[in-house]
Amino acid sequence: MLTRLHAKGFKSLIDLEVEFRPLTVLFGPNASGKSNILEAVQALAIVGSALSASERLGSSLRGYPLELFAFPPDGLPGLLRLPAAQLSLEADLLASGHQLRYRADIELHPPTGRLVATGSLAELGPHGAPVLSVPGDIRPGGRVLVHTGAHYAVPAPADDRGSKLAGTCLRELGNWRTYYLDPRVAMRSAQPPSAVSDIGPSGESIAPYLHRLKAEHPKLFAAVRRTLSSLVPSVEDLDVDLDERRGELSVQIRQDGCDFSSRVISEGTLRVLALCAIAVNPWAKGLVAFEEPENGVHPRRLELIAQLFVSLATHGGRQVIATTHSARFCDAVLRLTDRDGDTAALVNVHRGAGGTLAKRVELPDSLFQDQELLQGLSSPTEDGLFEGLLMRGLLDE
Repeated sequence: MLTRLHAKGFKSLIDLEVEFRPLTVLFGPNASGKSNILEAVQALAIVGSALSASERLGSSLRGYPLELFAFPPDGLPGLLRLPAAQLSLEADLLASGHQLRYRADIELHPPTGRLVATGSLAELGPHGAPVLSVPGDIRPGGRVLVHTGAHYAVPAPADDRGSKLAGTCLRELGNWRTYYLDPRVAMRSAQPPSAVSDIGPSGESIAPYLHRLKAEHPKLFAAVRRTLSSLVPSVEDLDVDLDERRGELSVQIRQDGCDFSSRVISEGTLRVLALCAIAVNPWAKGLVAFEEPENGVHPRRLELIAQLFVSLATHGGRQVIATTHSARFCDAVLRLTDRDGDTAALVNVHRGAGGTLAKRVELPDSLFQDQELLQGLSSPTEDGLFEGLLMRGLLDE
């Protein structure tokens, strides 16, 4: 479980620290930096679990590798003139009973485009102070490379305590998943059967994932079908069709007595299906992060989505992080969680002169009674106006 993130020099996160709970909702207007926080979490997982972190960082995150780094006052041209740019991502984790602090340092050499990522690890005591530092560079598979000179490094012994802690840490990071669902293209494409264990960051593997789930865990597939019907009552059935001539899979949904393929299913229904599929995943247990789960979902369904997230965080053994600019979604989370703050946290994300800022807010009985939260969700743009209309129900069907 991720309990704290400290990012320095990562996109708009110039110097940002955020604390997390089993369910954390990052709310704020567009362009406030919410997505950058999710990407910082994703970057940590990549550095900790990828064999070639430099290649993965360049292909898995938005923008070019050099755009991961905070720009100087003169923007991209100024960054390109630097001999080197640095960023750091530090996370406090709770994994297998250990309190750990993992730090990823990433350096870019703009003249050549060379990207170097290294990781370090410490075990924390009861009061949050390091009690054991693991020397060397933490690598995938729990390997610890101990530097013996300017250009040489050797693996630490496999039974070394540091190596064991590194394995625990990197298994935790390897279970983290960040989703930017794309129901317009990625989730509609036909796919061949494959032994995938996740729907993929964009949902591109949802068909082979459901096909495998149905074959190996039919009860969990039935749970996806039931939950989808509960969230979208017009859905009568769910299946995965294998075209034996082409060897391709497609998701099939029955609505009002007619079968529809994923090519024509609504974006909102595909998004809800993805959330249901992630919720029952038997092959991955760990942190899941979602960007704006309210997109494409009818406002009346947002409370049901919030219920799904709360259930995942409290009974499903998963940590959930979600970004949103929906007042309805925030209000639903407030009404479904305890006020002690141990289960859920609402964090207001906004832009300041020094980049993205984040502030945890107290949990009132209702979002609509808290002017600070309402102001945090709005901005002097059309988005703020639209959210205000939604809150009054003028756009509710």
